[in-house]
Amino acid sequence: MTFTTSAIAAAGVRASGSVTSALIGHYRPTGVPRLGAKEDRAVAYRRLLDASARSFGFAYQYAYLRREAGRAANKVLLGQLSQAWETSAELIGALHGVRLCGTVPVIAAAENLVAATSDLDLGEKDGGRFQRQAEEVVAAQAVFLEACRVDLAYAARWWQLLRRYKERKFLRRQQAERA
Repeated sequence: MTFTTSAIAAAGVRASGSVTSALIGHYRPTGVPRLGAKEDRAVAYRRLLDASARSFGFAYQYAYLRREAGRAANKVLLGQLSQAWETSAELIGALHGVRLCGTVPVIAAAENLVAATSDLDLGEKDGGRFQRQAEEVVAAQAVFLEACRVDLAYAARWWQLLRRYKERKFLRRQQAERA
């Protein structure tokens, strides 16, 4: 009789545990923002990085042709206008993807990246001024990438001392090789 009683008790505990976990799993408080899964966020972040790189590359090429070839490039540039609109739409769509599943610091960095990319003056005659604008875009990409690394826990946390030590050692070795 004790064998049957303990089996029934164990089944009851398992059943109550699964019911309780199901109830807790369905608990969704109102007003609490939900983040996407880590994989979803990584895909959205990568999509924005790809879109910003494509948009930046197109803008850089467009401005270079306009500055160097002048009016002779107008027909070529006019033919690429639909591609410019496509890259802009892709960039905005990627930003919305980050807004949908990203964290607040990543969203802020993404908006700064899109703003810096959008602020490129394609008709800029001064090559130095356009280069400074391009450097701002590259810096915004680096800030966004670092925010993504922190959000996705790719960067070493403050308590991961050995990992941080190995990372610093690797970076020093890499800098020594470049020099």
